[in-house]
Amino acid sequence: MTKRTKNPLDSLSKDPRVREAAQNLLDVVAGVAAGHALEPKAYENAVQEIGRRRGRPLPFPLLSAQSGKGARVRLADGTTKLDFIGGIGVYGFGHCDADLMETAVVTAARDAVFQGHLMPGPEYLTLSRALVRQAGRRMPHCWLSVSGADANENALKLIYQRHAPAERIVAFSRAFAGRTLAMAEITDKPEFREGLPNHGNVHYIPFYDPDDPDSTQKAVTALDIHLKHYPKKIAAVLFELVQGEGGIRTAPREFFVALMTRCKEAGLAVWVDEVQTFGRTGELFAFKTLGLEEYVDVVTVGKMLQGSAVLFTKRYNPRPGLIAGTYAGSSVGMAVGARIIERMEEEGYLGAEGRVAVLGRRVEKRIASLRKRMPKAVGAHSGIGAMHALVPFDGSPEIVRDVLAAAYEEGLLLFSAGQSPTKLRMLLPVNTTDEELEAGFAMLEKAMRHVGDEKNLPC
Repeated sequence: MTKRTKNPLDSLSKDPRVREAAQNLLDVVAGVAAGHALEPKAYENAVQEIGRRRGRPLPFPLLSAQSGKGARVRLADGTTKLDFIGGIGVYGFGHCDADLMETAVVTAARDAVFQGHLMPGPEYLTLSRALVRQAGRRMPHCWLSVSGADANENALKLIYQRHAPAERIVAFSRAFAGRTLAMAEITDKPEFREGLPNHGNVHYIPFYDPDDPDSTQKAVTALDIHLKHYPKKIAAVLFELVQGEGGIRTAPREFFVALMTRCKEAGLAVWVDEVQTFGRTGELFAFKTLGLEEYVDVVTVGKMLQGSAVLFTKRYNPRPGLIAGTYAGSSVGMAVGARIIERMEEEGYLGAEGRVAVLGRRVEKRIASLRKRMPKAVGAHSGIGAMHALVPFDGSPEIVRDVLAAAYEEGLLLFSAGQSPTKLRMLLPVNTTDEELEAGFAMLEKAMRHVGDEKNLPC
């Protein structure tokens, strides 16, 4: 482990008097909030009004009270749910983690709510140091931003500048890169870019298929075909080492090595999107989990980080003016993100026998056990660490929606991912307990049996 530079916030955020004051405030807020639960009708009205303001209803009638404990979240009506999706991966340590909440309160009492690239604060430096420390020596540069899509936009810009005039990108089938205009074009889901312009600069290669022994060679061949058709016009290949929106699809190291080696031979940038995988695969970076450090040129992170960033090698350091922006992120987000990294380093979360890897094995065992009890209802499973997905019944979108709704009624929050088949997705807090897993899988089984009975489907 690289020696850590002293945290500029240590003198304030770790002062016992400051931490005690922060805890006292949190206790008062929690006590007052407990008496402010909405009556059922007021709760229903609030959820419906959010839908009207948005122009479409919420996926679930879900209004959080911004409180809870661990994987459990308290809703504004005073009820609780077991949260196995965490805001699509944002709540890395679950809800109301005392240490992270204290860090947030202390930081919020300082100067600015948001920080920019013109006048960064010490949190900016602390987070940048932590990310670069974990990324390794090949990536000395880090540019902070607000959302994962922002980070990917910045990555695309610096890649294009380095490889100009090349303007084409290769991505995997079922790729998801974000919701901006450029990222929507890379995303391989036509309904996510309906009505948007398509410049035809994105080409796809197949992701790994565990049932096809020739899967790796087919992907390399597809890349070679694109290289032949567009000589010197392809700038990079975008790698999702675990496809999140695509269905938590994984691939072995050898698959990526073959493709990344071909990228290096052809002079393409190796761009890795870790917006969803960050902190969830056993190491903070999935490219380190898979031992791919020597190949990666640019990597983006987000979600669990409470902000986002693009990290890159010296070769991809852009010229001034290319990437900027008013906001680098919220002060609280930066401080909490840095604290999350610190805790994962120091509390045994990382490594082959770390808490994230152990959590992954426990989830796998529970899914295998559920399949034994419901062999016709539980289909294929994929995942690693704190991110998993399984196919319920036939994997049709309608059945998945029914299972999600039934699970919600049982008290469990899950979400969907992938298509043909559609899957149930779990992005668990990295500190999910055995008791929470046991309770969550019991709720999932009840929900699936309910749908099976209602639809006359064998379980």
